[in-house]
Amino acid sequence: MKQEKTVLFLVILAMVTSFMCSAQRGVKTAVYNIHAMGMDVGTITVNQEVKDDEIFVEAISEVEVRIIFKIKVKYVQTSIYSNGVMKESLLEIYKKGKVNSTTRLTKNGKGYTLNKNGKVSYINDVIKYSGSLLWFHEPKEGMDMFFEISGEKTVVEPISAHEYSITDPHNGNKNEYNFKNGVLQKAIIKHTMANVYLKLKGAVTKGAGAK
Repeated sequence: MKQEKTVLFLVILAMVTSFMCSAQRGVKTAVYNIHAMGMDVGTITVNQEVKDDEIFVEAISEVEVRIIFKIKVKYVQTSIYSNGVMKESLLEIYKKGKVNSTTRLTKNGKGYTLNKNGKVSYINDVIKYSGSLLWFHEPKEGMDMFFEISGEKTVVEPISAHEYSITDPHNGNKNEYNFKNGVLQKAIIKHTMANVYLKLKGAVTKGAGAK
């Protein structure tokens, strides 16, 4: 059982770190339940604010798993899009209340600089859709999607109406996402040891002109 819970924790770590444009105005908030191996293990709270041609997204994930002792990890990911192109993304992982890991993706000329805990690399591409937009922006068939944590690119494939398969380029697993009215309703993050399930608990929209 200890080994199973350790695997569960590692799977959830991988799932959260891999996550993660219109001219409307307003603020949207959604809360998702994280479920794995028969247990509710955390939540993801997503806030999106749209101001003219800019989109600000903040996703806060809190995961708690008890193995021998309780392990709590918090993830805070923020992304900024301008005129349909990502300007910057920042992922911070907190352990024991302190920042344990930082990944920053910043627009730099025609590409991006990826700084992961001081290790710098360059992405020669334009990011128009990434994991941080999955929450409130239903993808289109065949479009490219980037993972902010690594800068890797994958392709969105349809399963059925408003349901898509997105391959994780890191492990080749085909994760599934289901949408309604443009909002992510549920997702299955697949792993050889255990699947992680996300399910929308509730969503709120505020602000004039927001949908």
